[in-house]
Amino acid sequence: MPTALPVSAYVVLGLLSRHEGATPYQLDQRIRRSIGHFWVFPRSQLYAEAGRLVRRGLVVERQEEGGRHRRTLSLTEEGRRELCRWLAAPTRAITEIHDEGLLRLYFQPQTCDADATGAADTIDAITRLATEQIRAHEGQLAEYRLLVASGTLPAGSPQRATVEVGLRFERMLIDFWREIAASPAHLVGETGDEV
Repeated sequence: MPTALPVSAYVVLGLLSRHEGATPYQLDQRIRRSIGHFWVFPRSQLYAEAGRLVRRGLVVERQEEGGRHRRTLSLTEEGRRELCRWLAAPTRAITEIHDEGLLRLYFQPQTCDADATGAADTIDAITRLATEQIRAHEGQLAEYRLLVASGTLPAGSPQRATVEVGLRFERMLIDFWREIAASPAHLVGETGDEV
């Protein structure tokens, strides 16, 4: 039985199933306009993963003989079967949140040794953080709205459904940060149980 592939491999296989005969650069651009909104995929990982898939025989690579010698990638039949196996398999994977704003909020001091200046500084820092996060998430929400308005994602499609999750997620985070901005002082006080 073949070794399981990492999720990053299925990202490349999935992109090639939708955009046959694409260069790694074209795939990177597609990532930025589609799954890049909910799945971080560095360009260097894309190039490395494409090479591994070629070596495994799941992707074929053709290189231009003249000009810029661009590499064009296409799925092999085995690559298509592997993608179909992965898509049909159940998953218990849960969402991983990598949010720097939440990380910065988590590490704000909860008490400031009864120092009024320290408490005021922390409250100011939390307020600034919340305000910045509201702006950032409003910007991402606007991007999702533009994507929906572009008409490239038909209503009722799996691709549109993923954008709908993004819209809901951004609205939820905007509401969360607005609550924090409205009363940051409630986060600075007596220490509770630390997580």
